[in-house]
Amino acid sequence: MKLYHKIVIIVFSLVISIGGLFTIGGNIKTLAKTTWNSMKVGWQKEQDVLGVIEGFTEGIETSLTESFWLKEKYIDLYGLVERLLGRTYIRDVNPSLVVVKDNHEQLQFLTFSADYTEEVEKIDKLNKILQKSNTPLLYVQTPLKIIEGFTQLPSSVQDWSTENTDKLLQSLEDKGVDYLDLRQSIIEDGLNLEELFYKTDHHWTTHTAFWAMEQVVEKLENEYGMVLDIEKNYTDINKYKATEYPNSFLGSQGRRVGRFYTGVDDYTLLTPLFDTNYNVEIHKSDSVKTYEGDFEETIIKTNLLDENESVYTNRYAAYFGGDYPEVRIENRNKAAGHKVLIIKDSFALPFSAFLSTMFAETRLLDLRYYDADKLESYIEEYNPDVVLFVYKCLKME
Repeated sequence: MKLYHKIVIIVFSLVISIGGLFTIGGNIKTLAKTTWNSMKVGWQKEQDVLGVIEGFTEGIETSLTESFWLKEKYIDLYGLVERLLGRTYIRDVNPSLVVVKDNHEQLQFLTFSADYTEEVEKIDKLNKILQKSNTPLLYVQTPLKIIEGFTQLPSSVQDWSTENTDKLLQSLEDKGVDYLDLRQSIIEDGLNLEELFYKTDHHWTTHTAFWAMEQVVEKLENEYGMVLDIEKNYTDINKYKATEYPNSFLGSQGRRVGRFYTGVDDYTLLTPLFDTNYNVEIHKSDSVKTYEGDFEETIIKTNLLDENESVYTNRYAAYFGGDYPEVRIENRNKAAGHKVLIIKDSFALPFSAFLSTMFAETRLLDLRYYDADKLESYIEEYNPDVVLFVYKCLKME
């Protein structure tokens, strides 16, 4: 190891040690209370000493992580050290949270090999049920951040996202389930591949989500005969206001390595310039919140856009505020329009907001938080005109 690298590591270790002492010294009561509560939960769960020990370790880890003195500054310093050491593979105890820097200075999470047999069977069953009422089901595959032929990962690092997605779409095709592969569309439309995603976040940018909405609307109109935007008002990006927030966003990957590892992203908010009138219900696990007003008043969470807040603030969640079991959007300007159900992951947040401008009612279900066993009865009750699955990585549980 070079002397330079040794010095960097020693200095970083000293700073972390000092931070740990300040954390413990300044939060001893909070640390003790959190750890004690965690130990009680461990005992209630396991009813033995092992449960108490597990609760103790989890309590200590949670307390130190959440209350670490100048936490963001230390993450920034950690990322800077990793950058100075030339590291492109940042380890984590959770393999799915390992951060990798690619040849375009974009950060990546790695995807492992997956079997979607069970999920495909569920979608096939649902599709057959919907066919009885002539209700179309369309699976929308978002682009992947690791793009075949464009993204290069460090040597010996393997990612399975392309292989997994290829197998999934082939299985859907074999079952007769229609899909739209936006991985191909980005190539056909000649999009700038470096600008599809935030460099520090695993999500697509607001502009890419808007483009995806255009692709879906075009398919629904051309292949399913739905009348959504004849005059091209809602799919024209010039009919939307773009509000720029430069150097304001450190995404899900960036928040693990800090602002100095590969920099900070700009964030752009797109909102309609045309008149909108909404009623939006956010269904959480234990409560429902209702918002009335225009697009911005009901969908945009301005607290996440406050430029006085840290760059660690999740700007991407400005649409709806994050992922919830269910969201209901009533578009009062389209009372006689169609109804859509979007079964989704977090990629659908901005996408769904834009799509809602063309539907009388838009509902979102996130099966990570909503009971998938209730899906069929939910659809029967709601009776949508079209069902969309919008996923980067399919997960129906």
